[in-house]
Amino acid sequence: MQHFNRRGVLKLATAAVAMPAIIGRASPVSAQTAFKDESLIVVSWSGNYELTFRDTVIAGFNAKYGTKAETVGGWDQMVPQIKAAPADNPPFDLIVADEYTALTGLAENMFLETDRSKIPGFAEIYPWFDENRPAFKNYGVPFGGGTLWMLLAKSTGLDPHSWKSLWDEKAQGKITLDSVVFGWNLCIPAILSDRMPGIEEVYGTPEEMEPLFLELEKLKAARWYKDGAELANLLFQEEAAVAMAYSTDVYDFITKHSDDFAAAVPKEGSATYVDWYAKVRGTKHAELAELFQAYLLEQETQQLFLNSSSSFMSRKDLVAPAHFADYPKSNEDYHRMFNVFTMDGWSKFVTHWDALDARMKQTIIKTTQG
Repeated sequence: MQHFNRRGVLKLATAAVAMPAIIGRASPVSAQTAFKDESLIVVSWSGNYELTFRDTVIAGFNAKYGTKAETVGGWDQMVPQIKAAPADNPPFDLIVADEYTALTGLAENMFLETDRSKIPGFAEIYPWFDENRPAFKNYGVPFGGGTLWMLLAKSTGLDPHSWKSLWDEKAQGKITLDSVVFGWNLCIPAILSDRMPGIEEVYGTPEEMEPLFLELEKLKAARWYKDGAELANLLFQEEAAVAMAYSTDVYDFITKHSDDFAAAVPKEGSATYVDWYAKVRGTKHAELAELFQAYLLEQETQQLFLNSSSSFMSRKDLVAPAHFADYPKSNEDYHRMFNVFTMDGWSKFVTHWDALDARMKQTIIKTTQG
């Protein structure tokens, strides 16, 4: 029988892609030495997000507390990996949980509850985060989130501030969209539709969602991308010039290549996922994980991450970076700009996954040029 090893899981996954109050172990005064050399494995999103998280969060945490925290990138495989491991020896101590991960993780009893009275910082968090995920309020801490951006080459002459630019004649034959997590594509015509609020049309049956597919089929795509690397190649090689892009993939375009590309969260609003960091059941580093959760809610931690990403954060007191000119400034802005693909919405969507997947494949064939 193969011996389960946390470090092995970490290596495998890596290849694929004010002082907090500490209870039990140490007083706030001694917290900086109480966890010296203790390890902690935190799963963040793979790709650009993971790199930024390592540089702006993990490095600072280790420097402050003398710990050996590490991050590994993951996507939807996190819950199956935890489920496959012994209950008392999980592969990770903390994982990032969007609404889908929260839904599937709760169903498998994979998260430990969080006592907010032991973690400072919650008073500075926008209420919007709890308002959109009430079923997860007792688990984890809300760090921030990601959303869909309109990203385009300035040479197109199109406006990134409206999703309607996708249907502009100048965009046809130059468009690229996500071919893998196809539900996000459907959110765009849902936002533009006035039939139901926000993205609620995406939570319907395949028959009820048919108008959304028909709207997408009015587009002429150059290619549909599979991941952020392919998206970048398509745009840099000028095979495509107009894209729906995720927060994790936008930052470099609008900071390092701003002469050629423009991006925005469209004025009609955008579909959104929210990043909470939750403790995994069975962790042997629960107190250190709690310290890390508190660190995630600190103002300096969030400001550093915001300055180097295109994510939005959970604290109210951050300064908007120059590259995110339309950054939300109030709880009302969060409600106006961001339509969360909710836990309840995912539970409805995955019920029809096979039928919707087959239907999206038809749309990809119909819209792709050549």
